[in-house]
Order: sequence, then structure tokens, then C-alpha cells
Amino acid sequence: MDGLYDKLVKYSKEDYYPMHMPGHKRNTSFLSMENPYAIDITEISGFDNLHQPEDILRLLSERISKLYHSKKAFPLVNGSTAGILAGISAATNRGDRVLVARNCHKAVYHAISMMQLKPVYIYPRTAEQIPVNCGIPPEIIEEALIKNPDVKLIVITSPTYEGVVSDIQRIAGTAHKYGAVLLVDEAHGAHFGFHEGFPKSAITLGADIVIQSLHKTLPAFTQTAVLHSNLPRLNHRIQKYLSVYQSSSPSYLLMAGIDRCIRLLEEQAKSLFDTYYARLEHFYQSMEQLRSLKLLTGNIIGKYGVYDWDPSKITVLTSDTPLNGHQLGEILREKYHIVMEMESRDYVLGITSI
Repeated sequence: MDGLYDKLVKYSKEDYYPMHMPGHKRNTSFLSMENPYAIDITEISGFDNLHQPEDILRLLSERISKLYHSKKAFPLVNGSTAGILAGISAATNRGDRVLVARNCHKAVYHAISMMQLKPVYIYPRTAEQIPVNCGIPPEIIEEALIKNPDVKLIVITSPTYEGVVSDIQRIAGTAHKYGAVLLVDEAHGAHFGFHEGFPKSAITLGADIVIQSLHKTLPAFTQTAVLHSNLPRLNHRIQKYLSVYQSSSPSYLLMAGIDRCIRLLEEQAKSLFDTYYARLEHFYQSMEQLRSLKLLTGNIIGKYGVYDWDPSKITVLTSDTPLNGHQLGEILREKYHIVMEMESRDYVLGITSI
């Protein structure tokens, strides 16, 4: 029986197309690297320390911050999960009350449990004809803050898995009006802000802490992510908690992957995103002729609390067909060798990237 390594090598030689993360899509002609064993090291002299960056890793942090227009960036090797855990822990004290969107990632609930926080839940809007969570209107957040004036932190997910974006600018204004910190799980939005065809990032819209998964929608290794802080007073606590929630032996291969990804964006973002968006436009135009299957599109903007929408997520709705999402996913995988990111009862979801 083949081991995991042998199975991965065999799979890499087959023709399955990955409509799923990671965002590099296993495209070795686009990005390649030395034999990983040749560059896998630990914290030796000249290579800095992720938990106390002073040299090359501090420079990497500054480059990320400059690229994304945040006040400070923390590269992550334990995924957005570590960023969410650290961000919530840094922004609260044990027993604090927090306002939480009910469709948040499980890491949010883990942080609530560990910090013994008191959650007040808000729910995203829904629509009968759209089987996904929609947006969170700022009015709902203000109502909750009026009823719960002791809320210290607000946590929402934007974009959602399916690309739904809430009105972060207004939500941030409301949060700050009532003295609360706003943390946005933007794990699926690391590509935001590089092209006008995609939504703006929460980083530039007033959010205090923003977590992004580079590996989800950009060419970077699984587990690579970034925590952005726009609230300097929390930076020391963020660094402290990142040392708790991340390995004390962070992988230099993953950090090198972050470096490669950021360098690619620094040097080629405009041309890459111009081409990327043009391809997405062509795809959605060509899909307008679908008779039974339907796509989630920008038509939802302005409805159900949806402020904006990310076209990089391809959500194929099966409600008007005899198939459910699991059956469609199996057909795509077995017959066409297209492997989707997620299969649900009423839809399948594909993730694209540059």
C-alpha cells in the first residue's frame, strides 16, 4: 500500500483540476522552489525568529504591511485559525462580552471557550431562493450594541465562503461609536484590494484586526496566513498570543512561501489581476446561457444585507435541477476530473485564484 507521500506524487501526475485551495493550484510552472529538504532550517543565526522578529522576518512583516496598507502585519504559519485565536485573545480579557456573527469559523468559538467570553450572537440575513448565508447589516450590529453596551469586541466573517461581503466601513464606524474593537475574519479575501473588480479589503475600511489566509486565494502553501493590526495598542498582546497559538518551531518553508507570494504581488500584481479578472468576466458571461444550473452572481448586491460580492468564488446552485450539490460534485470529479472546494445540499463551490 502506498504511503501518503507516494499517493501525493501519484496524484500530482494525474489530470484532476483543483477548484479548491490552496491558491497555487499545484501549478509548478508558475511557482517552483528548491528541494524542500535543502532549505528546511530552524532559528539559526542570520535567519531571525518569527516570535521575536528583528531582521529578515521583520522586513517581511513590513513588506506585507506596506502591500496591504495595514499598520502592522504578522505572518502566520498556523493558518488564519491562529490569527483568529490570537486576535480575539489580544482584544479581550477573560469574561468579556463579545458580539459574534453566528456564521463565524470554529476558531472563534474555541477562543470564546478558552477566554471564557460571553457571546451575544447576531445572524446573517438569509433568502429563500439563495441557499447561503448573506450579509450582516450595520443596523443589526447597532441594535445589539445598544442592548449590550459592555461589548468589547465584534467578530464577523467577510467575505463568507461563498464570497458575500458585508458593509465593513459602516460596521467599523458603528463599532467605534460604541467603543468596541472590530475583528474581521477575511480569510477568504487575501486577494481583495488588488483590482477594482474585487471588493476592498476590511484593512482599508476601518477594521481594527483583519485575518487573511494567503493560501486560500493566492499562490502560497497551506497554513500560510497574515494577521493585520490597525490598533497599535494591541500589538504586544497579539505577538504574545501568537507565540501561544503557533508552533515554537515555525516552518521556514512556509515562511519562504509567504515571502515568494508577497514578492510576486509586489512585482506582478497589476498584470496578474488584470488577466485574472478578465478571465472571470469571460466565464460569467459564457455561463449566462445556462438553463437549469444557476450561478451566484453580483445580482445579490444590495439585497439581504449583501454590500459586495467576490467573483472569485464560483457557486453553482442546483435548486432547479434533479441533482443535489453532492451529486453534481461527484459528476464533476468522476467524469470531468474537476475537484470542487465544497459540496453542499443545494450547491457546489469552486475557488479560483491568479
